[in-house]
Amino acid sequence: MIEPQSPYLSHQHRLADVIAAIQVMGAYTYSARRIDSWAELLGLKPRSAESWSILFNEHPEFFRAGLDKDGRHTLALRRAQPRVYNTQTGEEITVEQFKATPKGERSHFSRRPLSTEQMLSLIDVAVKLHTQATVRRQELRWWVSVVISALAGLVGAMIGATWGS
Repeated sequence: MIEPQSPYLSHQHRLADVIAAIQVMGAYTYSARRIDSWAELLGLKPRSAESWSILFNEHPEFFRAGLDKDGRHTLALRRAQPRVYNTQTGEEITVEQFKATPKGERSHFSRRPLSTEQMLSLIDVAVKLHTQATVRRQELRWWVSVVISALAGLVGAMIGATWGS
């Protein structure tokens, strides 16, 4: 079975777009935004896809696209954190304090922005996935050339046998 091409190899700027999205989405005050808000922060269109939404959907290892009724997008790592970060003060509260907060006052709470180390870790994973995809493509090219050579030899033998008779 031939595996489909990795999205990391779909465009020469894909890795750069993924890294840019990780940085912006990891550092932004709010963890989840609608796609038009992320597009405004990231640039209206990525260099490697028709839209940020397409890019997010092609990289579920990092991004969660349209998770709630508002269609908000987020980084998977931020989604895993509790919603206890006060975006107005920059302070964190406990989960118990958040649960005790009236629902009408929860809109300014989000998930904590990623630390530099967390962002660097995600970027490192993206680079490694890109490298692995490149290596797999090179390995596939080696096998394709062997198969083509074998088929060409077989066809040549068949033609030679047919003309020789």
